[in-house]
This record gives sequence, structure tokens and C-alpha cells, in this order.
Amino acid sequence: MVVLVFGFAALSVFAFPYLPDRYDPSTPIDLTTEATFVTPLKLARINRSYPACVNAVRAAGFKVEADTIDSSRPGCGMAQGLHLKQSNFVYAGGGSIRLTCPVMASLVRWELHVVAPLARKHLGSEVARVVHFGTYSCRNVNGALTGRLSAHARAEAIDIAGFILADGREVSLLRDWDGGGDKAAFLRAVRDGSCDVFRTVLSPDYNERHRDHFHFERGRWGICR
Repeated sequence: MVVLVFGFAALSVFAFPYLPDRYDPSTPIDLTTEATFVTPLKLARINRSYPACVNAVRAAGFKVEADTIDSSRPGCGMAQGLHLKQSNFVYAGGGSIRLTCPVMASLVRWELHVVAPLARKHLGSEVARVVHFGTYSCRNVNGALTGRLSAHARAEAIDIAGFILADGREVSLLRDWDGGGDKAAFLRAVRDGSCDVFRTVLSPDYNERHRDHFHFERGRWGICR
């Protein structure tokens, strides 16, 4: 797939030497624009380069600071990450958002290209706040005493509990996921759209532990449920 995308990108450069930036694989990624066939190439670049990633997140309007998390437990912590200070949406609950830069970049894309348009489509309102349960936590998967470390232990995951709309309404996964109205339709559309941004997306449909939140991470394996 990567070879195919690269081939399209190379062909485009030679056939159309004056491409718009969003179609030009040699230009920095603009996280505010919709994805194109060259987006995977641009994402791969910021995944490899911390400075390029930081620049992309800041250019999208997010207020972030360079961040590191030290831990005495092997496998926990974050060497080069970002601390979200202010974004297009104001986060509430769950403490600070501290994530590796590639995951923060995914969060930017998710906010702008998944949540915002779907809120307008299904609920007729902008989203004022995103309620979350946290990002970094040095623990095993599901908080178990043994087993593999969670992506939260590497600051590569975030748990989303709901949304507060600009008109004052609240949307909660715990209360609204199983409903039959617009809020349920919005939440399910957000789940589906999130799978285009994050490799791992877990919702209340996955298991009882996720009945009240979405779990997003970069992930080693793709799962959308």
C-alpha cells in the first residue's frame, strides 16, 4: 500500500509540477485540510520527525508545549511529547492531555475532520468541550496486575467520555450510546469516523469496560469496534 501511494505521489509530481500543497508530498502536512492520497506520506514524515510534528500541530492552532514524562518502570513514560495547553476545543475533566506528538497530531485531525462536521450534521451545533478520562497512566491493559502495558503507559492513548455542545447540551457515551435519537447517531458516526484517524478505536460495542468512553490509540494492530 505504501509503495502504491508513493507511486501515485511521484507520478503526480512529474505530471503536475505545480500541485497545490495538499497534493504535493514534498510540502509539510497541513492538519487542518482534508486527507488526500498523499496524506499517509506526510504523516509518516511527522511520525519520524519530532520538530516537523510539533510545527504541524502548532500550525493547526493548537497551543502546546514540549513535554517529557519520566518513569522508573520499564516501558512507561514519554521521551518526546506534547502537553496540550489550549486547542480549538476546551477539554474538561481527566486532567492534562499529555501525548506523544504523532498521537496529538491525530487528535487535531479527529477534532477538525471528524467531531466538528458530525456535530453540525447530527446535532446542529458546534462542540464547545470534549470530556475525557485521561491520557498518560503507567499501567497494564485494563488496569490488570499482570500482562502487557497499556498504550496509556506510553502516552499513546486517550479516553473520550463525551461532549458539551455550544448550545449547552451534553452528549455522554454512558447515557446516550444506546439511545435511538440524534445523540446516539452522532456518537456512532464519531466512532466510525475515528477509525480513519486512529488505528485502534474501542467503543461501548467492544466490551463492558468501555461502556462509558471511546479509547483511541495509534496501535500496532487495526481494530474498530
